[in-house]
Amino acid sequence: MAKAAFMLAAAGSGSGKTTFACGLMTALRRQGFSVQPFKVGPDYIDPMYHTALCGRPSRNLDSVMLPEATLRYLFNKNAADADVAVIEGVMGLFDGLSPQSIYGSSADIARLLDVPVLLLVNARGMALSAAALVNGFRDFAPGVRIAGVLLNNVKSAMLFRYLKSIIEENCHIPVLGWLPHDLAFALSERHLGLYCSGEYDDLAAKFGKVADCLQQNCDWPALLSAAAYMPKPVAEPPLPAPLPRPVRLGIARDAAFNFYYQDSLDLMKRLGAEMVPFSPLQDEQLPPVDAVYLGGGYPELHAAELAANAAFRTDIAAKLAAGLPCYAECGGFIYLGRSLTYQNETHQMAGFFPFDFAMTDRLQHFGYMQAEIAAGTPLTGNAPGVIRGHEFHYTRRVDEADFPPRYQVSKPGKNQTWQEGYQRANTLSGYPHFNFWANPQMAKNLLLSAAAYQQRREN
Repeated sequence: MAKAAFMLAAAGSGSGKTTFACGLMTALRRQGFSVQPFKVGPDYIDPMYHTALCGRPSRNLDSVMLPEATLRYLFNKNAADADVAVIEGVMGLFDGLSPQSIYGSSADIARLLDVPVLLLVNARGMALSAAALVNGFRDFAPGVRIAGVLLNNVKSAMLFRYLKSIIEENCHIPVLGWLPHDLAFALSERHLGLYCSGEYDDLAAKFGKVADCLQQNCDWPALLSAAAYMPKPVAEPPLPAPLPRPVRLGIARDAAFNFYYQDSLDLMKRLGAEMVPFSPLQDEQLPPVDAVYLGGGYPELHAAELAANAAFRTDIAAKLAAGLPCYAECGGFIYLGRSLTYQNETHQMAGFFPFDFAMTDRLQHFGYMQAEIAAGTPLTGNAPGVIRGHEFHYTRRVDEADFPPRYQVSKPGKNQTWQEGYQRANTLSGYPHFNFWANPQMAKNLLLSAAAYQQRREN
């Protein structure tokens, strides 16, 4: 298990967490450490940066979607062969599911895992106020250990030394390093957040410059001392038995479809799935598979190319209609529809469901949700099931098709419900993203559907 672990958290969004975290990861790797990256919450995009820079998959830590024991187990398991575990927080340190508690926040994860927090402070325009801010964060929630401070947007080394003395004298917490304000460090954004890591030709060079600054501007022995970590043993959660024979699970992997939780994929492999990647953008037909997993992503940015690949659209729709099991979420859900309108142009999709989608200028559903999924779907088998997930999308259905929903959806802690999730043949599709460690039996059920299809195909 990693001998050092820390969460990089901030006072609020827009403080530079991703830039700082990726710079720290890069600098640690330069020093010869193996780094296991993590991201708090349901975010897909920041982990892409972590994965590209650390050479190993980044993992999501989510105390709303996952049971506490499962969260601890996955953290220990995934950091077991690393030297340092680096957790990038989300929003402000204490910002979670509601304003009444830290549940679901970065602080909640730090408390559950008992990892030290390095607090990132956007120091632009601050002097003594920086100490007041740090003291407030230090004392706000019992069980959350702020072990050090890092400063962003500092004008000069002289100003850093001045701020360091103010914070350390008033807060008795070490200030461990800093970055200057530099436009070269900025990351491009769009409607769902940052650009994906694969859209940069110079990602390693970009964060290499950040790491250059941090190598000069951080007290690395003090930082690693503040991040000293002793993991607590935790038992493996009970899991369904793996299939006696592997099944081939096709997984959409390209620029349009790339939102997956790595832990979910690992769980499916453990339960008997052999992952077979395919591309709705480039392939003419599905490879030989026993089931399909169509994840989310940015189909709207590639709608013209998806529409142009008529051969694949026809092939996947025909195979799903013939009974090939499939689970599709968000972007994958849109792709299985009839059309997608984006920037006043309408593009033909696979046409498996009679749904038309349109891009809007505002979020349609955002946040955590819980789905009660009816029996008889690829995720539920013979009995209904419950799983928590997350929605974040700007599209909405604009058709009037009368299609019965399969999910009864509610928001945790709120009196808000709706219905969605749709099934045709052996395909289940909807907007929510699920981490299958929240209900491993649902992952097993999808693979059981694949096994049944495999047997029918072979007979």
